[in-house]
Amino acid sequence: MRSKSLRPLGPGPAAHARLLAQVGATEWLCQGTLVCRTLRRKVAGRWVHKGPYYLWTGKQHGKTVCHALSKNQFDVAKQAIAANRRVQAALGKLQAITLEKILKKVPGVHKRK
Repeated sequence: MRSKSLRPLGPGPAAHARLLAQVGATEWLCQGTLVCRTLRRKVAGRWVHKGPYYLWTGKQHGKTVCHALSKNQFDVAKQAIAANRRVQAALGKLQAITLEKILKKVPGVHKRK
């Protein structure tokens, strides 16, 4: 149920509806950073390349954690992180549109000058 305080804003512009649809269309989201790294080790006097190793780093319960991933997990997490970044960008735009609309449509305080 919507509150009555949002009604003075009226309907949102077309860009607002498009951004809302973009946010709602995303199925899986993941926040964090992915790294694909290789290691170079010296074994028996020769340099040997190891890897690639796939890592996810992110925050869970206020602590930074790191998980080793398989190639398949890395690929799926990469898509989820990209979707999360798109949603965060869309939310930022929605917030800007909403604030602009509030400042224009809803009566505010009177300024002295």
